[in-house]
Amino acid sequence: MVRDLDQGADKWERLGFQLSPRSPQIGYIPGQDVMQPWATSNHCAMFERGYLELIGITEPTNFNPWNRFIQRFEGPHISALRCREANRAFASLRDRTDGFDPPVQRQRNISVEGAIQAFRFRNIFSQDEHYPEGRFIIIEHQTPEVIWRPELMTHPNGARALTALLFCAENPQPTLDRLTAITGEPAAPDAHGDPTISLRDGGALVVLDSNIFHARYETETTKKGPHIAAAIVQVEDMDRTISLLTTNGVPMHRTPNGGIWVAPQDANGGVLQFEQV
Repeated sequence: MVRDLDQGADKWERLGFQLSPRSPQIGYIPGQDVMQPWATSNHCAMFERGYLELIGITEPTNFNPWNRFIQRFEGPHISALRCREANRAFASLRDRTDGFDPPVQRQRNISVEGAIQAFRFRNIFSQDEHYPEGRFIIIEHQTPEVIWRPELMTHPNGARALTALLFCAENPQPTLDRLTAITGEPAAPDAHGDPTISLRDGGALVVLDSNIFHARYETETTKKGPHIAAAIVQVEDMDRTISLLTTNGVPMHRTPNGGIWVAPQDANGGVLQFEQV
């Protein structure tokens, strides 16, 4: 989430992501029974598996449901996990944990080759007071073909998949416990020894001690409380990705396993790490 959507989109495009057209966000407003335009719009970087969403303020006089998050810091605040059927997912989730609302219907109108198509989905939202890490959304995508389109999944940086979200916490265990309850999956050390929850349909959630995270990514401790701190994206050809970032003047850092990462100030508030497929 960023205050200036144009500047945020420019940063992600410099990183080599092709973004979907801007889409105004609509939803319910306290005290009203029908959905109304919100203060924010979004762009998405769609991958063969997963996506990144950029939300920014475009109509500042409208209701902004994300204001408390943006006031906390500009950067990643939402973890979206896909489900096949929202009612079944909610029933299972309710058996494991509290703090989620029943599924609600949502829709965005998307322009596809000059025609408006409905991107329909159902969301299960977390209740913010239960989850200091940010907002969790369990999503049933009803018409995924509207936005998972080949022309939107061809990125100059060769991005193919979102493979992991990294959380940062001074005390990792409570965050791990909450993520385990949400996903229904156990946590175990990965190849690097990092506490990791592997998801059934691909991808992972990793929780790092804040001292370890800041030492690994050479960042300063500026955000208080547990939070989403980084995303890992797989690319087709690391040399191609490095060449593009170099051409665009984006500073980058090497990882021990041959990947690269970009600092939060160059990636809208969170570390973005690129790894070879």
